[in-house]
Amino acid sequence: MTTLCTFNVNNLFLRYNFSTTFAGDMSGKSGIAKALWGYLPMQKPGKFEVFNEEQRALEEQVLRLPGGALPDILCLQEVESLAALRLFNEHYLNSFYPYAALLDSRDMRQIDVGILSARPILSLASNVDTRDPQGGARSPWLFSRDCLEVDLALDAAGKETLTVFLNHFKSKLAQGKTPAEKEADARRSAEKRLRQAEEVVRRLKLRFPGKAYDTGLFAVVGDLNDEPGSPPVQHLVREGRLENVLDRLPQDERWTHYYKSGGQVSQFDYLLLSPALSRRSKGARPLVNRAGLGGTGLSKRDQSLLPHEVKLVGPGGDILGKVDFTFPRLKGVGAEWAASDHCPLALEF
Repeated sequence: MTTLCTFNVNNLFLRYNFSTTFAGDMSGKSGIAKALWGYLPMQKPGKFEVFNEEQRALEEQVLRLPGGALPDILCLQEVESLAALRLFNEHYLNSFYPYAALLDSRDMRQIDVGILSARPILSLASNVDTRDPQGGARSPWLFSRDCLEVDLALDAAGKETLTVFLNHFKSKLAQGKTPAEKEADARRSAEKRLRQAEEVVRRLKLRFPGKAYDTGLFAVVGDLNDEPGSPPVQHLVREGRLENVLDRLPQDERWTHYYKSGGQVSQFDYLLLSPALSRRSKGARPLVNRAGLGGTGLSKRDQSLLPHEVKLVGPGGDILGKVDFTFPRLKGVGAEWAASDHCPLALEF
C-alpha cells in the first residue's frame, strides 16, 4: 500500500545566519564592504534554521496518519528551497524521507513546490519555462510555481510507477485600489488558472498517449486555488477524465482551506486521480486532517470561543451550506499558532 498526500505548508522558509565572506572563501578576500550586506552561508549545521518553528512542529503532527505513520509520498507547496525541504524532513520528520526534490520557480516569494518521498524518485520534468499564450512582457510564464512532473517507483524493481503532476495554481488574491480594479484582477487570475489547467491536461495526454491514458497510474495534486465546479477544476476533471477524490466524502466534509477573514471554508487542495489510479483506490476514503487549523476567536486559554459554524463556499462564492467548526485542535494551536490555513489531504491505494 502507498499513501499519497498533498499539503500547503504556508511559507516554509529558512532564517539565515549571514556570512561576512562568500561561502567557501578560505582566504577571506571576499569580505563585505558594507555592514548591511552579507552572504548566504554554506549549508552547515547552525548556519540556518526553519522560520516559525512552532508552526513546523504542528505540521509534523498534522501530517501523521491514523496510527502515527507519515504518508509515503508527500507533495508540498510554499517551500523556499531544497535546503528548507530537507531541513524540515531532518528536524521535524525524523529524516523519514530518503528522497527529496524541488526546483526553483519564478515566483518572487520563492514559494516553490517540492516533494518528499519514501519511494525512489526516478525522474523529474519541469514546466517552469512554459510560455503563457496570453502573458505580457511583465508576466510571460504560465507556471510561476511550476507544474513539476515526478516519476516514482512503487515497487523495488521500479517496474510499476506513479507520476504526480505537482501544482500550485495562480492565487485568488485580488490586487487593486478600487473594487473595479480588484474585480478585473480576480478575473485575470481566474483566466490564468484555466490556462494552467488546460496546459496540465495537455501534458497528461502527451505523457500518457492513447491506451496508456487508461492504464497509467498518475495524479494531478496540489493547491489549485479554486473550488470544485470552477472552470479550471472542471476542465481538469472532465477533459482529463480525473476523479476528485474528495467527492468520496459527504458534501460538508469536502473542504481543505480556511479563509479566516471571510469566515468560510472551501476546497483548494486536490488529489485528482487517473482512471487506473481511481480504480486501484476504489473504496478508499480520503483523509483530511483539520486539527491544525486556527479559527476566529481561538485562544490558548479558551477554545470555546470558536464559531460553531462557518460557510462552505463553492465556485463563484456560492454558499453550499455550513460546517461545524468546533472540531478538536492539536495542543498548541491557538491565537498565535496554527499548522497552516490548509489541511493535508491524503489517500491510500
